[in-house]
Amino acid sequence: MERHNPGRRRTADHLYASALSLARTGEAFDRLRGLQGVEGEALLLVLEASKADGRSGVTESEPITPGRLGRELRLPSASVTAVVDRLERGGHLRRVRDTGDRRKVLLLPTEEAERAHTTYWGGLDERIVEVMERFSPEELSIVDRFLLGATAVTEGYRAEREEHP
Repeated sequence: MERHNPGRRRTADHLYASALSLARTGEAFDRLRGLQGVEGEALLLVLEASKADGRSGVTESEPITPGRLGRELRLPSASVTAVVDRLERGGHLRRVRDTGDRRKVLLLPTEEAERAHTTYWGGLDERIVEVMERFSPEELSIVDRFLLGATAVTEGYRAEREEHP
């Protein structure tokens, strides 16, 4: 199997272009919502945890805590507090006490944040589905396998680079 054949290189280039386009679309959302730095990623984690559908890698079925947010973002607690404070002041999230353990603080998106996220990203979801409709279930299965493999490799590579820069 030739590693550098033109078809494989072209597919890799398309994957990178898609990832870059998605990242830029996320940055545009952040700018529109007045989010800076890591705030957009933090808000996305809060939104996804509240849904717990696993779309962005968050699969736990409960709202995210500041501690878990810090682990996900790889930030110290003081930095997490500052980010959460800014997001709360901006009307993007709210802190609530866990009903089972009053010492535990949960982070939940505001209705406005959920609405803005759904409105902005819903249009892209619809367009992606339109593209997917051009493919057979068998073709989509192959794409799924490829994307899952590429995601796993990317996550592994990132973890290695963080451990051994």
